[in-house]
Amino acid sequence: MKKTIFYFSATGNSLQTALDIAAALGDTDVLPISKVGMNYKCNSEVIGFVFPTYAFGLPNMVQGFIKSGDFNKNAYFFSVVTCGGAIGTSLADVDNILKEKGGYLHYGSKLPILSTYILMVDIKTDKLPKLLSKADTRLSGIIQAIKSRKECKIKGGSGPLAFLFKTMHKKSVAKYKFTDKNYSISECCTKCGICVSVCPVKNIEIVDEKVTFKHNCERCLACIHWCPQKAINYKDITQSKQRYHHPKVKLSQLP
Repeated sequence: MKKTIFYFSATGNSLQTALDIAAALGDTDVLPISKVGMNYKCNSEVIGFVFPTYAFGLPNMVQGFIKSGDFNKNAYFFSVVTCGGAIGTSLADVDNILKEKGGYLHYGSKLPILSTYILMVDIKTDKLPKLLSKADTRLSGIIQAIKSRKECKIKGGSGPLAFLFKTMHKKSVAKYKFTDKNYSISECCTKCGICVSVCPVKNIEIVDEKVTFKHNCERCLACIHWCPQKAINYKDITQSKQRYHHPKVKLSQLP
């Protein structure tokens, strides 16, 4: 039985989650959404989507990928949303898109790890071991559900709260592409090119020894988190904040 997991990941949380699920399922392809691109055709019998929630909904790239994809409508679909808290309508959004294609989301779950959105939160490194351990325990249950082909009712797609989440998401993601206008590069930058390689939308390039942004940002913050010199910052907010990437994920594993 062919199985495929598509993932979107900036700091590695969703990547490691996808890898852990794939290892447990066995014989499973793990493919980065940023590499396979839009209009992808997949005939697998089990198809999973693993990604973080952005502003209580889907990241732009994830939404575009699922909408444009040509998937086996008879597949068993599952989705795991990594997060630091509420995921809003993320699972319901996936379910609705799949229903438009003749399928549906059989099983979905959020996986609280930690919020890496350092534009608004601080990462407490002393709490990381406990948070990651709790996430691993919860993931074990999620994996068992997927292996047994569990089905569950996908909630959160309607009602006043869902309307609020959708409104907030729509307003937020519409501004994401211009996030990089508020990025600054300090003199600590060594032009190593890591920011270029980790950007999922190829929004960064080095021209004439200068890091430049092309105003098509996903606001994943991968460039900020992975910069070894902490040279990339957002306004005056992130200079003193702790960077993060999943301790099991290496830079070479990113697409």
